[in-house]
Amino acid sequence: MTLFRTRAGDALAEPALFSAVYHCDAVAQLPSRVTGFDRAAVLELIGTKPAFALALVQRLAGQIQGYWRRLELLAIRSAPERVFAGLADGRLTGSVIDFAAELGLTHEAVYRALSELVRAGRVERPARGVYRVSGQAHPPGPKTGGW
Repeated sequence: MTLFRTRAGDALAEPALFSAVYHCDAVAQLPSRVTGFDRAAVLELIGTKPAFALALVQRLAGQIQGYWRRLELLAIRSAPERVFAGLADGRLTGSVIDFAAELGLTHEAVYRALSELVRAGRVERPARGVYRVSGQAHPPGPKTGGW
């Protein structure tokens, strides 16, 4: 099961900082550059540099919020509604095929949903492969509440 799709600048396997043994793997589907950090050095920085610790916590909290939002999207049963919500979130940053994978849908289902949303006037298609929420449509707002 894919838990996380990284983008440029994302942290990966950060729970390994606090575990003697951590089982995590990653698969790069595109040419990638990965930077590794020494666990002991990072833990020392956390303990001695409050600004570093705060920045790290903020970054990781942002990633967790992203995980939660992705889970919310995956819980939307209707393909058109899931596609609309993903589009409103700005998740269509590459190909429709990548967008489909991000949403847990087949690319065929996403293309059908996009066509339906364009016909309904909720989504505009200004160019081939380019879709955006229509000015008339009201994207869903962020959910409120906590964990």
